[in-house]
Amino acid sequence: MKRLLFLGHRWLGILLCLLLVLWSFSGLLMIYAGPSSISESTRLAHAPALTPAANWLSAGAAWRLGMPSADSPPSSARLLVQAGEPVWLMQDGSGQRYRLSARDGQRHDISAAQAIAIAREWAPGSQPQIRQAPFARDAGTAMMNYDPYRPFYRVNLDDAAQHELTISQRTGEVIKASSRLDRLLFWGGSYLHFLRPLDAIGLADARKSIQTWGALASLLAVLSGLYLGLCRWRPGWLGQRRYPNGSSNPYRALWQRWHLWLGLCGGLLALSWTLSGFLSNNPWQLFSGHQGQGRSHHHATAAALPATALDFPMAQVVAQLAGQHMVELNWYHAGPLAMLQARDAQLRSRIITTHGFELAAGQREFPAAALLASAQAMTGHAAIRQAERLLAADDYYYPDRHQDSSRRPLPVWRIQLADQPASWLYLNPQTGEKLLQLDRSQRTFRWLFSGLHNWDQAIMRPRPWWDGWMLTSSLAVLALSISALVLAGKRLRLKAGAARRRRAATAGQSATPAVPVSASDSH
Repeated sequence: MKRLLFLGHRWLGILLCLLLVLWSFSGLLMIYAGPSSISESTRLAHAPALTPAANWLSAGAAWRLGMPSADSPPSSARLLVQAGEPVWLMQDGSGQRYRLSARDGQRHDISAAQAIAIAREWAPGSQPQIRQAPFARDAGTAMMNYDPYRPFYRVNLDDAAQHELTISQRTGEVIKASSRLDRLLFWGGSYLHFLRPLDAIGLADARKSIQTWGALASLLAVLSGLYLGLCRWRPGWLGQRRYPNGSSNPYRALWQRWHLWLGLCGGLLALSWTLSGFLSNNPWQLFSGHQGQGRSHHHATAAALPATALDFPMAQVVAQLAGQHMVELNWYHAGPLAMLQARDAQLRSRIITTHGFELAAGQREFPAAALLASAQAMTGHAAIRQAERLLAADDYYYPDRHQDSSRRPLPVWRIQLADQPASWLYLNPQTGEKLLQLDRSQRTFRWLFSGLHNWDQAIMRPRPWWDGWMLTSSLAVLALSISALVLAGKRLRLKAGAARRRRAATAGQSATPAVPVSASDSH
Protein backbone atom coordinates (compact mmCIF):
# COMPACT_ATOMS: atom_id res chain seq x y z
CA MET A 1 0.00 0.00 0.00
CA LYS A 2 2.79 2.41 0.90
CA ARG A 3 4.49 1.63 -2.41
CA LEU A 4 1.34 2.63 -4.31
CA LEU A 5 1.10 5.80 -2.24
CA PHE A 6 4.73 6.61 -3.04
CA LEU A 7 4.16 6.10 -6.77
CA GLY A 8 0.98 8.19 -6.64
CA HIS A 9 2.82 11.03 -4.90
CA ARG A 10 5.70 10.84 -7.38
CA TRP A 11 3.52 11.02 -10.48
CA LEU A 12 1.14 13.60 -9.07
CA GLY A 13 4.23 15.69 -8.33
CA ILE A 14 5.53 15.22 -11.86
CA LEU A 15 2.20 16.25 -13.36
CA LEU A 16 1.53 19.17 -11.01
CA CYS A 17 4.95 20.55 -10.05
CA LEU A 18 4.89 23.30 -12.68
CA LEU A 19 1.38 24.35 -11.61
CA LEU A 20 2.48 24.47 -7.96
CA VAL A 21 5.50 26.63 -8.84
CA LEU A 22 3.21 28.93 -10.83
CA TRP A 23 0.72 29.27 -7.96
CA SER A 24 3.45 29.77 -5.35
CA PHE A 25 5.31 32.42 -7.36
CA SER A 26 2.20 34.34 -8.43
CA GLY A 27 0.75 34.17 -4.92
CA LEU A 28 3.95 35.73 -3.60
CA LEU A 29 3.58 38.65 -6.03
CA MET A 30 -0.11 39.06 -5.19
CA ILE A 31 0.77 39.90 -1.59
CA TYR A 32 1.85 43.36 -2.71
CA ALA A 33 -0.25 43.79 -5.84
CA GLY A 34 -2.61 46.75 -5.74
CA PRO A 35 -6.41 46.46 -5.48
CA SER A 36 -8.23 45.34 -8.62
CA SER A 37 -10.79 48.17 -8.46
CA ILE A 38 -11.15 51.75 -7.31
CA SER A 39 -12.16 52.24 -3.67
CA GLU A 40 -14.82 54.75 -2.66
CA SER A 41 -12.28 56.93 -0.87
CA THR A 42 -9.96 57.02 -3.91
CA ARG A 43 -12.82 57.76 -6.30
CA LEU A 44 -14.15 60.63 -4.21
CA ALA A 45 -10.67 62.03 -3.56
CA HIS A 46 -10.26 62.51 -7.34
CA ALA A 47 -13.79 63.78 -7.99
CA PRO A 48 -14.33 67.41 -9.07
CA ALA A 49 -16.35 69.73 -6.85
CA LEU A 50 -20.14 69.60 -7.14
CA THR A 51 -22.17 72.78 -6.85
CA PRO A 52 -25.81 71.80 -7.44
CA ALA A 53 -28.02 74.31 -9.22
CA ALA A 54 -31.72 74.74 -8.60
CA ASN A 55 -32.45 74.25 -12.31
CA TRP A 56 -30.78 70.84 -12.42
CA LEU A 57 -33.16 67.93 -12.80
CA SER A 58 -34.01 65.79 -9.82
CA ALA A 59 -33.19 62.10 -10.06
CA GLY A 60 -36.83 61.24 -10.76
CA ALA A 61 -37.23 63.84 -13.51
CA ALA A 62 -33.98 62.79 -15.22
CA TRP A 63 -35.06 59.13 -15.12
CA ARG A 64 -38.45 59.83 -16.68
CA LEU A 65 -36.92 61.91 -19.48
CA GLY A 66 -34.01 59.61 -20.24
CA MET A 67 -35.74 56.26 -19.65
CA PRO A 68 -39.39 56.82 -20.65
CA SER A 69 -40.03 53.11 -21.25
CA ALA A 70 -38.62 51.95 -17.90
CA ASP A 71 -41.03 49.84 -15.85
CA SER A 72 -39.92 51.16 -12.46
CA PRO A 73 -37.66 53.82 -10.90
CA PRO A 74 -33.94 53.14 -10.51
CA SER A 75 -32.54 51.24 -7.53
CA SER A 76 -29.72 53.76 -7.00
CA ALA A 77 -28.76 57.20 -8.29
CA ARG A 78 -25.63 59.36 -7.91
CA LEU A 79 -25.18 62.96 -9.02
CA LEU A 80 -21.64 64.09 -9.86
CA VAL A 81 -19.67 66.13 -12.37
CA GLN A 82 -17.89 64.48 -15.32
CA ALA A 83 -15.92 66.52 -17.87
CA GLY A 84 -17.60 69.66 -16.56
CA GLU A 85 -21.11 68.22 -17.01
CA PRO A 86 -23.52 67.35 -14.16
CA VAL A 87 -24.81 63.80 -14.64
CA TRP A 88 -26.94 61.27 -12.81
CA LEU A 89 -25.42 57.77 -12.79
CA MET A 90 -28.28 55.36 -12.25
CA GLN A 91 -28.75 51.63 -11.89
CA ASP A 92 -31.94 49.69 -12.47
CA GLY A 93 -33.12 46.59 -10.66
CA SER A 94 -31.30 44.19 -13.00
CA GLY A 95 -27.92 45.90 -12.51
CA GLN A 96 -27.81 47.84 -15.79
CA ARG A 97 -26.20 51.29 -15.51
CA TYR A 98 -27.11 54.53 -17.26
CA ARG A 99 -25.60 58.00 -17.56
CA LEU A 100 -28.24 60.76 -17.74
CA SER A 101 -27.65 64.49 -18.01
CA ALA A 102 -28.82 66.51 -14.99
CA ARG A 103 -29.61 69.37 -17.37
CA ASP A 104 -31.92 67.73 -19.91
CA GLY A 105 -32.12 64.05 -18.94
CA GLN A 106 -30.53 62.88 -22.19
CA ARG A 107 -28.89 59.47 -22.03
CA HIS A 108 -25.56 59.12 -23.81
CA ASP A 109 -22.20 57.42 -23.52
CA ILE A 110 -19.04 59.47 -23.22
CA SER A 111 -16.89 60.42 -26.20
CA ALA A 112 -13.12 60.12 -26.49
CA ALA A 113 -12.76 63.85 -25.80
CA GLN A 114 -14.84 63.50 -22.64
CA ALA A 115 -12.69 60.56 -21.54
CA ILE A 116 -9.63 62.81 -21.87
CA ALA A 117 -11.37 65.51 -19.82
CA ILE A 118 -12.33 62.98 -17.12
CA ALA A 119 -8.71 61.85 -16.95
CA ARG A 120 -7.63 65.48 -16.49
CA GLU A 121 -10.10 65.82 -13.63
CA TRP A 122 -8.63 62.68 -12.09
CA ALA A 123 -5.04 63.91 -12.46
CA PRO A 124 -4.98 67.72 -12.82
CA GLY A 125 -1.98 69.01 -14.72
CA SER A 126 -1.45 65.79 -16.68
CA GLN A 127 -1.55 65.41 -20.46
CA PRO A 128 -3.60 62.22 -20.93
CA GLN A 129 -3.75 60.36 -24.23
CA ILE A 130 -5.97 57.58 -25.53
CA ARG A 131 -3.72 54.96 -27.11
CA GLN A 132 -6.29 52.43 -28.36
CA ALA A 133 -9.84 52.28 -29.62
CA PRO A 134 -12.64 51.52 -27.15
CA PHE A 135 -12.57 47.85 -26.15
CA ALA A 136 -15.07 45.57 -24.46
CA ARG A 137 -12.76 43.17 -22.63
CA ASP A 138 -9.12 42.46 -21.97
CA ALA A 139 -7.13 40.49 -19.38
CA GLY A 140 -7.52 43.20 -16.76
CA THR A 141 -11.29 43.60 -17.18
CA ALA A 142 -12.32 40.00 -17.78
CA MET A 143 -14.17 39.62 -14.46
CA MET A 144 -17.95 39.79 -14.38
CA ASN A 145 -17.78 42.75 -11.97
CA TYR A 146 -17.02 44.92 -15.00
CA ASP A 147 -19.92 43.76 -17.19
CA PRO A 148 -22.23 46.73 -16.41
CA TYR A 149 -19.48 49.19 -17.42
CA ARG A 150 -18.39 47.84 -20.82
CA PRO A 151 -16.95 49.06 -23.20
CA PHE A 152 -13.92 51.02 -21.97
CA TYR A 153 -11.41 53.69 -22.92
CA ARG A 154 -7.81 53.24 -21.86
CA VAL A 155 -6.11 56.55 -21.11
CA ASN A 156 -2.39 56.95 -20.37
CA LEU A 157 -1.17 59.74 -18.11
CA ASP A 158 2.22 61.36 -18.62
CA ASP A 159 3.51 60.98 -15.05
CA ALA A 160 6.71 59.27 -13.91
CA ALA A 161 4.85 56.16 -12.67
CA GLN A 162 3.16 55.76 -16.09
CA HIS A 163 -0.34 55.57 -14.67
CA GLU A 164 -3.09 54.18 -16.86
CA LEU A 165 -6.82 54.80 -16.37
CA THR A 166 -9.59 52.48 -17.54
CA ILE A 167 -12.72 54.58 -18.06
CA SER A 168 -16.20 53.20 -18.72
CA GLN A 169 -17.65 54.46 -21.99
CA ARG A 170 -21.10 53.67 -20.61
CA THR A 171 -20.92 55.60 -17.33
CA GLY A 172 -17.77 57.74 -17.54
CA GLU A 173 -16.43 56.28 -14.29
CA VAL A 174 -12.75 55.48 -13.73
CA ILE A 175 -12.89 51.73 -13.15
CA LYS A 176 -9.17 51.06 -12.70
CA ALA A 177 -6.09 53.20 -12.13
CA SER A 178 -2.75 51.41 -12.27
CA SER A 179 0.91 52.34 -12.38
CA ARG A 180 3.52 50.45 -14.39
CA LEU A 181 4.49 48.53 -11.22
CA ASP A 182 0.82 47.66 -10.56
CA ARG A 183 0.53 46.22 -14.06
CA LEU A 184 3.72 44.18 -13.70
CA LEU A 185 2.43 42.74 -10.42
CA PHE A 186 -0.92 42.01 -12.07
CA TRP A 187 0.62 40.07 -14.97
CA GLY A 188 2.97 38.15 -12.71
CA GLY A 189 0.40 37.80 -9.94
CA SER A 190 -3.35 37.42 -10.36
CA TYR A 191 -3.19 36.89 -14.14
CA LEU A 192 -1.08 33.76 -13.62
CA HIS A 193 -2.57 32.76 -10.28
CA PHE A 194 -6.07 32.47 -11.72
CA LEU A 195 -4.76 30.78 -14.89
CA ARG A 196 -5.95 33.62 -17.13
CA PRO A 197 -3.62 32.51 -19.98
CA LEU A 198 -6.12 29.68 -20.56
CA ASP A 199 -8.64 32.31 -21.73
CA ALA A 200 -6.28 33.31 -24.54
CA ILE A 201 -6.19 29.76 -25.94
CA GLY A 202 -9.95 29.20 -25.91
CA LEU A 203 -10.28 27.48 -22.51
CA ALA A 204 -12.10 30.27 -20.67
CA ASP A 205 -15.11 28.07 -19.95
CA ALA A 206 -12.92 25.26 -18.61
CA ARG A 207 -10.60 27.45 -16.55
CA LYS A 208 -12.62 27.32 -13.34
CA SER A 209 -12.83 23.52 -13.51
CA ILE A 210 -9.10 23.26 -14.20
CA GLN A 211 -8.42 25.48 -11.18
CA THR A 212 -10.73 23.51 -8.91
CA TRP A 213 -9.64 19.99 -9.81
CA GLY A 214 -6.01 21.00 -10.19
CA ALA A 215 -6.15 22.28 -6.60
CA LEU A 216 -7.77 19.02 -5.46
CA ALA A 217 -5.06 16.94 -7.17
CA SER A 218 -2.44 19.19 -5.59
CA LEU A 219 -4.09 18.69 -2.22
CA LEU A 220 -3.80 14.90 -2.63
CA ALA A 221 -0.14 15.26 -3.64
CA VAL A 222 0.58 17.36 -0.54
CA LEU A 223 -1.32 15.01 1.78
CA SER A 224 0.49 11.93 0.48
CA GLY A 225 3.82 13.76 0.64
CA LEU A 226 3.27 14.76 4.27
CA TYR A 227 2.43 11.18 5.25
CA LEU A 228 5.38 9.70 3.39
CA GLY A 229 7.73 12.37 4.70
CA LEU A 230 6.74 11.66 8.30
CA CYS A 231 7.20 7.93 7.65
CA ARG A 232 10.70 8.51 6.21
CA TRP A 233 11.85 10.95 8.87
CA ARG A 234 13.62 9.33 11.82
CA PRO A 235 14.62 12.04 14.32
CA GLY A 236 15.69 9.45 16.91
CA TRP A 237 13.17 10.56 19.50
CA LEU A 238 11.87 8.21 22.21
CA GLY A 239 14.39 5.53 21.32
CA GLN A 240 13.60 5.51 17.61
CA ARG A 241 16.49 4.19 15.52
CA ARG A 242 18.09 6.54 13.02
CA TYR A 243 19.38 5.46 9.62
CA PRO A 244 22.69 3.49 9.54
CA ASN A 245 24.71 6.63 8.70
CA GLY A 246 23.26 8.36 11.78
CA SER A 247 21.05 10.73 9.78
CA SER A 248 17.32 11.30 10.26
CA ASN A 249 16.97 11.74 6.49
CA PRO A 250 17.29 8.58 4.35
CA TYR A 251 18.34 10.41 1.17
CA ARG A 252 21.89 11.22 0.16
CA ALA A 253 21.16 13.10 -3.08
CA LEU A 254 20.98 16.85 -2.42
CA TRP A 255 17.61 17.58 -4.01
CA GLN A 256 15.91 14.59 -2.43
CA ARG A 257 17.20 15.58 1.00
CA TRP A 258 15.99 19.15 0.53
CA HIS A 259 12.61 18.01 -0.77
CA LEU A 260 12.05 16.00 2.40
CA TRP A 261 13.12 18.85 4.71
CA LEU A 262 11.09 21.44 2.80
CA GLY A 263 8.08 19.13 2.78
CA LEU A 264 8.27 18.67 6.54
CA CYS A 265 8.67 22.43 7.11
CA GLY A 266 6.28 23.80 4.47
CA GLY A 267 3.90 20.90 3.91
CA LEU A 268 1.22 22.17 6.30
CA LEU A 269 1.34 25.59 4.64
CA ALA A 270 1.00 23.99 1.22
CA LEU A 271 -1.88 21.93 2.62
CA SER A 272 -3.73 25.04 3.85
CA TRP A 273 -3.32 26.81 0.50
CA THR A 274 -4.29 23.87 -1.70
CA LEU A 275 -7.32 23.05 0.48
CA SER A 276 -8.55 26.66 0.56
CA GLY A 277 -7.76 27.05 -3.15
CA PHE A 278 -9.91 24.00 -3.87
CA LEU A 279 -12.78 25.41 -1.77
CA SER A 280 -12.50 28.91 -3.28
CA ASN A 281 -14.61 27.96 -6.30
CA ASN A 282 -17.32 26.45 -4.08
CA PRO A 283 -17.18 22.84 -5.41
CA TRP A 284 -20.47 20.96 -5.34
CA GLN A 285 -22.05 24.22 -4.07
CA LEU A 286 -20.96 23.45 -0.52
CA PHE A 287 -21.47 27.05 0.56
CA SER A 288 -24.34 29.43 -0.07
CA GLY A 289 -22.23 31.99 -1.91
CA HIS A 290 -19.54 34.60 -1.54
CA GLN A 291 -19.67 37.24 1.13
CA GLY A 292 -22.03 40.00 0.14
CA GLN A 293 -21.65 43.70 0.69
CA GLY A 294 -24.09 46.53 0.81
CA ARG A 295 -22.80 47.94 -2.49
CA SER A 296 -22.20 45.21 -5.00
CA HIS A 297 -21.10 45.70 -8.60
CA HIS A 298 -22.43 42.31 -9.67
CA HIS A 299 -25.67 41.84 -11.52
CA ALA A 300 -28.39 41.56 -8.90
CA THR A 301 -32.08 42.22 -8.49
CA ALA A 302 -32.48 45.33 -6.35
CA ALA A 303 -35.61 47.09 -5.15
CA ALA A 304 -36.54 50.36 -6.82
CA LEU A 305 -36.25 53.62 -4.94
CA PRO A 306 -39.60 55.33 -4.22
CA ALA A 307 -40.56 57.67 -7.05
CA THR A 308 -41.76 60.28 -4.55
CA ALA A 309 -38.31 60.32 -2.90
CA LEU A 310 -36.46 60.74 -6.20
CA ASP A 311 -38.47 63.89 -6.91
CA PHE A 312 -36.94 65.73 -3.94
CA PRO A 313 -36.46 69.23 -5.41
CA MET A 314 -32.97 70.42 -6.22
CA ALA A 315 -33.78 73.85 -4.78
CA GLN A 316 -33.88 72.32 -1.29
CA VAL A 317 -30.60 70.50 -1.95
CA VAL A 318 -28.96 73.79 -2.95
CA ALA A 319 -30.24 75.45 0.23
CA GLN A 320 -28.85 72.72 2.48
CA LEU A 321 -25.45 72.57 0.78
CA ALA A 322 -24.76 76.29 0.73
CA GLY A 323 -21.09 76.94 1.52
CA GLN A 324 -20.15 73.24 1.63
CA HIS A 325 -17.64 71.53 -0.67
CA MET A 326 -19.31 68.32 -1.76
CA VAL A 327 -18.44 66.09 -4.72
CA GLU A 328 -21.44 63.74 -4.92
CA LEU A 329 -25.11 63.32 -4.11
CA ASN A 330 -26.19 59.74 -3.56
CA TRP A 331 -29.64 58.14 -3.32
CA TYR A 332 -29.46 54.72 -1.65
CA HIS A 333 -31.49 52.16 0.28
CA ALA A 334 -31.23 51.76 4.03
CA GLY A 335 -33.56 48.82 4.49
CA PRO A 336 -37.10 50.14 3.91
CA LEU A 337 -35.80 53.73 3.90
CA ALA A 338 -34.59 55.81 0.96
CA MET A 339 -31.81 58.24 1.80
CA LEU A 340 -30.17 61.14 -0.03
CA GLN A 341 -26.69 61.96 1.23
CA ALA A 342 -24.01 64.38 0.11
CA ARG A 343 -20.36 63.31 0.30
CA ASP A 344 -17.15 65.27 0.14
CA ALA A 345 -13.67 64.34 -1.12
CA GLN A 346 -12.70 62.99 2.33
CA LEU A 347 -15.68 60.58 2.31
CA ARG A 348 -17.49 62.59 4.97
CA SER A 349 -21.23 62.49 4.42
CA ARG A 350 -24.28 64.53 5.34
CA ILE A 351 -27.83 63.25 5.03
CA ILE A 352 -29.96 65.68 3.02
CA THR A 353 -33.29 63.93 3.36
CA THR A 354 -34.79 60.58 4.31
CA HIS A 355 -37.92 58.96 2.96
CA GLY A 356 -39.69 56.93 5.65
CA PHE A 357 -37.88 58.24 8.75
CA GLU A 358 -36.80 61.67 9.91
CA LEU A 359 -33.60 62.27 11.86
CA ALA A 360 -33.82 64.83 14.63
CA ALA A 361 -31.93 68.08 14.12
CA GLY A 362 -28.24 67.60 14.87
CA GLN A 363 -28.62 63.83 15.21
CA ARG A 364 -25.52 62.12 13.75
CA GLU A 365 -26.61 58.48 14.08
CA PHE A 366 -29.83 56.59 13.57
CA PRO A 367 -31.44 55.43 16.81
CA ALA A 368 -30.89 51.77 17.63
CA ALA A 369 -34.61 51.02 17.31
CA ALA A 370 -34.69 52.38 13.75
CA LEU A 371 -31.64 50.33 12.75
CA LEU A 372 -33.07 47.15 14.26
CA ALA A 373 -36.37 47.66 12.45
CA SER A 374 -34.44 48.26 9.21
CA ALA A 375 -32.46 45.04 9.70
CA GLN A 376 -35.66 43.06 10.21
CA ALA A 377 -37.23 44.58 7.09
CA MET A 378 -34.17 43.56 5.03
CA THR A 379 -34.53 39.89 6.01
CA GLY A 380 -38.26 39.17 6.10
CA HIS A 381 -38.90 40.50 9.62
CA ALA A 382 -36.95 37.77 11.40
CA ALA A 383 -36.57 38.01 15.15
CA ILE A 384 -33.39 39.59 16.47
CA ARG A 385 -31.19 37.28 18.53
CA GLN A 386 -28.53 39.81 19.48
CA ALA A 387 -27.54 43.38 18.55
CA GLU A 388 -24.30 45.09 19.46
CA ARG A 389 -22.61 48.38 18.55
CA LEU A 390 -18.99 47.57 17.68
CA LEU A 391 -16.15 50.04 18.07
CA ALA A 392 -13.53 47.66 16.60
CA ALA A 393 -13.39 45.10 13.82
CA ASP A 394 -14.39 41.51 14.54
CA ASP A 395 -13.59 38.19 12.82
CA TYR A 396 -15.91 38.91 9.88
CA TYR A 397 -16.07 42.67 9.53
CA TYR A 398 -12.60 44.04 8.86
CA PRO A 399 -10.69 45.65 5.96
CA ASP A 400 -8.41 43.33 4.03
CA ARG A 401 -4.90 44.29 2.95
CA HIS A 402 -6.17 45.95 -0.25
CA GLN A 403 -8.88 48.01 1.44
CA ASP A 404 -8.73 51.25 3.34
CA SER A 405 -10.79 51.89 6.44
CA SER A 406 -13.56 53.50 4.36
CA ARG A 407 -14.66 50.04 3.23
CA ARG A 408 -15.24 49.01 6.84
CA PRO A 409 -16.15 52.19 8.76
CA LEU A 410 -16.53 52.16 12.54
CA PRO A 411 -18.57 52.20 14.69
CA VAL A 412 -20.91 49.59 13.21
CA TRP A 413 -23.97 47.71 14.43
CA ARG A 414 -23.74 43.91 14.29
CA ILE A 415 -27.22 42.42 14.30
CA GLN A 416 -27.70 38.66 14.60
CA LEU A 417 -31.07 37.38 13.41
CA ALA A 418 -32.97 34.28 14.39
CA ASP A 419 -33.82 33.33 10.80
CA GLN A 420 -33.18 29.93 9.19
CA PRO A 421 -29.73 30.81 7.71
CA ALA A 422 -28.68 32.55 10.97
CA SER A 423 -27.94 35.87 9.22
CA TRP A 424 -25.63 38.52 10.59
CA LEU A 425 -26.01 42.10 9.37
CA TYR A 426 -23.56 44.96 9.78
CA LEU A 427 -25.20 48.39 9.51
CA ASN A 428 -23.62 51.83 9.40
CA PRO A 429 -25.25 53.83 12.23
CA GLN A 430 -24.52 57.16 10.53
CA THR A 431 -26.05 56.33 7.15
CA GLY A 432 -28.22 53.27 7.84
CA GLU A 433 -26.50 51.36 5.00
CA LYS A 434 -26.02 47.60 5.04
CA LEU A 435 -22.27 47.14 4.85
CA LEU A 436 -22.11 43.36 5.07
CA GLN A 437 -24.46 40.40 5.37
CA LEU A 438 -23.35 36.85 6.13
CA ASP A 439 -25.23 33.64 6.80
CA ARG A 440 -23.95 30.59 8.63
CA SER A 441 -22.53 29.03 5.49
CA GLN A 442 -20.67 32.19 4.49
CA ARG A 443 -19.14 32.49 7.95
CA THR A 444 -17.86 28.94 7.63
CA PHE A 445 -16.46 29.76 4.20
CA ARG A 446 -14.66 32.76 5.70
CA TRP A 447 -12.60 30.45 7.94
CA LEU A 448 -11.99 27.71 5.39
CA PHE A 449 -11.00 30.09 2.61
CA SER A 450 -9.84 33.46 3.94
CA GLY A 451 -8.53 32.02 7.18
CA LEU A 452 -6.46 29.33 5.45
CA HIS A 453 -5.56 31.21 2.27
CA ASN A 454 -5.02 34.81 3.38
CA TRP A 455 -4.18 34.13 7.03
CA ASP A 456 -6.35 37.06 8.10
CA GLN A 457 -7.23 35.89 11.60
CA ALA A 458 -7.30 38.70 14.13
CA ILE A 459 -3.98 37.64 15.68
CA MET A 460 -2.30 37.56 12.24
CA ARG A 461 -3.67 40.78 10.69
CA PRO A 462 -1.36 43.38 12.32
CA ARG A 463 1.45 44.48 10.05
CA PRO A 464 4.41 43.95 9.66
CA TRP A 465 3.79 40.64 11.46
CA TRP A 466 1.46 39.51 8.68
CA ASP A 467 4.00 40.52 6.00
CA GLY A 468 6.79 38.55 7.66
CA TRP A 469 4.63 35.47 8.03
CA MET A 470 3.30 35.56 4.46
CA LEU A 471 6.69 36.23 2.87
CA THR A 472 8.40 33.45 4.83
CA SER A 473 5.57 31.00 4.20
CA SER A 474 5.35 31.83 0.49
CA LEU A 475 9.09 31.42 0.00
CA ALA A 476 9.03 28.09 1.86
CA VAL A 477 6.23 26.71 -0.33
CA LEU A 478 7.89 28.13 -3.46
CA ALA A 479 11.15 26.38 -2.54
CA LEU A 480 9.21 23.13 -1.94
CA SER A 481 7.55 23.48 -5.36
CA ILE A 482 10.89 24.16 -7.07
CA SER A 483 12.43 21.08 -5.46
CA ALA A 484 9.49 19.03 -6.77
CA LEU A 485 10.05 20.54 -10.23
CA VAL A 486 13.76 19.63 -10.17
CA LEU A 487 13.05 16.05 -9.04
CA ALA A 488 10.35 15.71 -11.69
CA GLY A 489 12.83 16.82 -14.35
CA LYS A 490 15.43 14.34 -13.13
CA ARG A 491 12.90 11.49 -13.08
CA LEU A 492 11.66 12.30 -16.60
CA ARG A 493 15.24 12.48 -17.90
CA LEU A 494 15.97 9.05 -16.38
CA LYS A 495 12.84 7.64 -17.96
CA ALA A 496 13.68 9.21 -21.32
CA GLY A 497 17.28 7.87 -21.14
CA ALA A 498 16.08 4.36 -20.28
CA ALA A 499 13.60 4.49 -23.16
CA ARG A 500 16.36 5.55 -25.58
CA ARG A 501 18.61 2.71 -24.41
CA ARG A 502 15.81 0.18 -24.87
CA ARG A 503 15.10 1.46 -28.37
CA ALA A 504 18.82 1.31 -29.21
CA ALA A 505 19.09 -2.24 -27.87
CA THR A 506 16.02 -3.31 -29.83
CA ALA A 507 17.38 -1.67 -32.98
CA GLY A 508 20.78 -3.39 -32.45
CA GLN A 509 19.21 -6.80 -32.11
CA SER A 510 17.14 -6.37 -35.25
CA ALA A 511 20.23 -5.23 -37.20
CA THR A 512 22.39 -8.29 -36.27
CA PRO A 513 22.62 -10.66 -39.33
CA ALA A 514 21.23 -14.17 -38.88
CA VAL A 515 23.92 -16.98 -38.59
CA PRO A 516 23.26 -19.88 -41.00
CA VAL A 517 22.79 -23.26 -39.39
CA SER A 518 24.83 -26.10 -40.95
CA ALA A 519 23.65 -29.63 -41.32
CA SER A 520 26.10 -30.80 -38.67
CA ASP A 521 24.81 -28.16 -36.24
CA SER A 522 21.29 -29.42 -36.71
CA HIS A 523 22.33 -32.74 -35.23
